[in-house]
Amino acid sequence: MAMSKKLYNLMDWAEIEAVTYSEEDHPKGVLGAHPVRGGQTLVTTYRPDAKKVELKFKGDRKSTEMELADEEGYFAALVKNREPFEYSFIITDEKGDTHEEYDPYSFAGVITKRDIQKFSAGIHYKSYDLLGAKIMELSGVSGVHFAVWAPAAIRVSVVGDFNNWDGRVHQMERLWDSGVFELFIPRVKKGDRYKYEIKMKNGICILKNDPCAFEREEEEDGASIVKGLHEFLFTDDEWIEKRDKNKISDIPVSICEIEVKDLLDKSVNIKKLAQKICDIAVSDGYTHVLLSDVIDDRDPLFCPSLSLLSCDGLMSLINEIHKKEIGVFLNWNTVKFPDNASGLSLFDGSCLYEDGDEKRSFYPGGGYRYFNTGRNEVRNMLIANALYLILVFHADGLKVNDVARLLYLDYDKAPGQWTPNMYGGNENLDAIDYFRHLNSVIKKLSEGIMMVADDESVYPDITKDTEDDGIGFSMKINNGWFSDVSGYLSYEPLSRSAHYNEVCFPMVYQYNERFLLPLSKSKAFAGRKTLFEMMSGDDDEKFSNLRALYSFFMFHPGKKLIYPGLCLPDKTDERFNLCLRDLLSLYRNEKALYGSDDDPTCFEWINNISANENILVFARYSKDKKDLLICVVNFLSIPRKEYKIGVPREGKYTEIFNSDAEKYGGFGFVNPKSITSKKDECDMREDSLRVRVAPMSVTLFKLS
Repeated sequence: MAMSKKLYNLMDWAEIEAVTYSEEDHPKGVLGAHPVRGGQTLVTTYRPDAKKVELKFKGDRKSTEMELADEEGYFAALVKNREPFEYSFIITDEKGDTHEEYDPYSFAGVITKRDIQKFSAGIHYKSYDLLGAKIMELSGVSGVHFAVWAPAAIRVSVVGDFNNWDGRVHQMERLWDSGVFELFIPRVKKGDRYKYEIKMKNGICILKNDPCAFEREEEEDGASIVKGLHEFLFTDDEWIEKRDKNKISDIPVSICEIEVKDLLDKSVNIKKLAQKICDIAVSDGYTHVLLSDVIDDRDPLFCPSLSLLSCDGLMSLINEIHKKEIGVFLNWNTVKFPDNASGLSLFDGSCLYEDGDEKRSFYPGGGYRYFNTGRNEVRNMLIANALYLILVFHADGLKVNDVARLLYLDYDKAPGQWTPNMYGGNENLDAIDYFRHLNSVIKKLSEGIMMVADDESVYPDITKDTEDDGIGFSMKINNGWFSDVSGYLSYEPLSRSAHYNEVCFPMVYQYNERFLLPLSKSKAFAGRKTLFEMMSGDDDEKFSNLRALYSFFMFHPGKKLIYPGLCLPDKTDERFNLCLRDLLSLYRNEKALYGSDDDPTCFEWINNISANENILVFARYSKDKKDLLICVVNFLSIPRKEYKIGVPREGKYTEIFNSDAEKYGGFGFVNPKSITSKKDECDMREDSLRVRVAPMSVTLFKLS
């Protein structure tokens, strides 16, 4: 069909060329419907996959064939103005197949200038609702709104099954000078696969997965999948309301670390999976579970582990666990991302998510890049990702991995592999500011949500409030405690005296931070023996050591994190399991064990100088000082029949726990009756008790 001269003269051929060469970042300026002189409207579309395109007005039965303005597939029609101006295209492809669709370029933008300003400033905390693929309805038409941040791109297109992966068809609109591109595409639906085709400044096109996709194919280079976000209906309002009223320091926190992959059956039945998890947590008496493998740093930011659970699956799982009044923690990566071709690395041809300084973005060991937390938009994405897990998935806490790697510019790097900060130091000032920002946002959301730093460094004030220039985490994992105490117990009992200070030392710094004590699947012990196998002696001695370790752990100040798989090779010793259940029950019910972890006046050493005997004695008080517990620890394999200990208060003391009880597999060297203190000086105290102390044991007494 020959194009009319009038139509020819109305065409902006420079812009048309930009569209046909796929270099247009403002396609709405030339495609769609635009008023022209003479009271008419020019309607244009670029469909290189079409043989014929017809224009159809809403309510009309007939359609008008559009003229082929450019043989590359640029179609145009000149029509009289009419209100309202709603239309669709009837497209016939080269095979002769015909379908009708609305013009993507006829819909108004969704993202506002205010949205862009907040995102650019790093304060659009729900950017997961701003960017990505969102199923929605505009002007009564169903489709998907796509948005992506790619400021260095010449052009960005949405490609997928719905356009034969042709980057020329759905070129996106750049919003002002923000670097955010958007486009609403009718007919696209839930389950459709897609990617972004990005044309870099060197003219080369690359395919990238959506950083804000909620679902993705499992293959490393698999496509993103359109997924509705707010479809699952939670029924845990009562739990959330109760959680948000809690003050972390006042509640017991005993977290069971669980690897979901070990519990999954082939059918991935969520209710059965939730029941298995709840059976473990409820029967043993944990207050929370840590689902350690459902968020994977090898997967996209907003997807659960691709090989385990879908978004809906994880939401349903957390909802079911909350019904049993058990809190849920998730492992969370905010440090690094995979250095692969379809991911965040060089996303728009520039260092967007990573630092432009190779030494800053370099991750030792390879395969990853560090996030550039000095860039507002990157911070925004990471904070939004944390809020996404909390608000959308209803997580009660996040265990933030590898914090030290981001805090220090030289972490695990050789000289010459890192760039100092502006003052010549090794602290990552951007990361410090980012963590403060992150934690202040979450604290304002709810003080009942726990942010746990897995930090192996000695960086100060990790858990100090941001208002007081701290980093603001709720708790820090005390990896040093785990290393010192488990290392101490791996020695033969008679050799432990030389290492006595190691088991006492953690109390020197206990109140520098709010600590979470771990008996967990630590990196330091990955691939090594279980704790049972690390202990010295025969099996009976190993069990005594193990019971003593877990008892000392439970009575020591600090919240608790336990990985059951670290304990025994086969997890089948019911006597030890009973001991652990009783310890968890004691911890949960005794305020002196959980309600005063951050108060140094609620802990008192009674005896920490008996290195030759390997005995420790300490007191734990409740915050109001009404409750008093005395813990006696014997890490030597020698029993003491009438061991004298000083006590802070006179009165009657009752043994409420003994790790040597017969029911736990011990020898039953216990204190069956209450013991009344006497005026008999010991340990620099006027009153004292004489108690039975079993070998390799921990005993807990309570003042009546």
